[in-house]
Amino acid sequence: MTRSLFISVHDFRSLRKASVHFIAAEMARRGPTAFLSIGLSALSLRRGDTRASLADRANRVETVDGVECYLWRMKWHPFNMRRAALAPVERGLFWLYRQMLPAIARRWIRRADTVFIESGMAPIFISDVRKLNPSARIIYLMSDDLEVVGCADTIKNDFVRNFDMIDTVRMPSRYLLERLPHARSAVFAPHGIDRGIAEKTYPDPYAPGRTSCVSIGSMLFDPGFFQIAARIRPDIDFHIIGAGHAADGLDAPNIIIHPEMAFERTLSYLQHASFGVAPYRDANTPRYLLDTSLKLRQFALFGIPAVCPDFALNDTPGRHGYRPGDAQSIGRAIDAAVHSSDVIGLDAHSWPEIVQRILTPEAYPDTRV
Repeated sequence: MTRSLFISVHDFRSLRKASVHFIAAEMARRGPTAFLSIGLSALSLRRGDTRASLADRANRVETVDGVECYLWRMKWHPFNMRRAALAPVERGLFWLYRQMLPAIARRWIRRADTVFIESGMAPIFISDVRKLNPSARIIYLMSDDLEVVGCADTIKNDFVRNFDMIDTVRMPSRYLLERLPHARSAVFAPHGIDRGIAEKTYPDPYAPGRTSCVSIGSMLFDPGFFQIAARIRPDIDFHIIGAGHAADGLDAPNIIIHPEMAFERTLSYLQHASFGVAPYRDANTPRYLLDTSLKLRQFALFGIPAVCPDFALNDTPGRHGYRPGDAQSIGRAIDAAVHSSDVIGLDAHSWPEIVQRILTPEAYPDTRV
């Protein structure tokens, strides 16, 4: 039995699901599991924190699906000050934040056999975990490159300085390797899937007689795609789920904007869509996104074509590319998706298999980098 702790800016109870949720759920099947969600404050809520719906449940332990959850909320939290002159202030605020770590979090760290620290803000606690529990195994879940997601210099510098305290670095894409100080502790374990969700039948949520597509999530969301697509294809309904403020201003009659919804509710939209849209913004998009996009994997799992920017094609069957901002290429991609006859599948391991590879990479030669 393994006692595990997750430290992340995600919350296990969130409607929106990321890879860390599936890994935590699997660890909960293997032993006592806790989930510490950090970085919630009045400041983050004003900036559209996706955990806003959980804010009134902060600062107390709540057990959900076998996972002890604690959302740490303060009036403030440290952030990227983006100015070299303010670097000492930034470092000081991060130091102070670490000193204020709640007692329950310290207790969880001390009892854990394995501590999963996810990329983002959580790496500032690597040294604290090692100090509080020298024998714990620290697994770094490298969901993103710290530079790409705009982390503060303090976080990036602490990560490099404390990197050798990490026992295992889990990379969902080999492209992330170049962003590590060295590869000695790195293992490759791509995102998993739950094939069972695609084998069930869900009610059709779309208007009868209309061609409908769906986009889920807000990561690198490009509203310009829908401004163009809705205009040139009035015969198609474009459903946008959980894009938040990024979808503000999209008001065409064939654009249907949905608030964030539980992962399970999105499955109906996926199963019955004519195609999916991954409207990534062209912002020097990192190569690792080609491997780690959960929305593109979900489209493939349900066997529906995907419309995505050219840079996300990755020679994958069922993906139809366009140039962001180019109406002609957007029209071609949509037309190709609507009339696609490709047999679309997804060759991937289940989440329990992926977790086992993270825990015992030495047993799986293909995890080596």
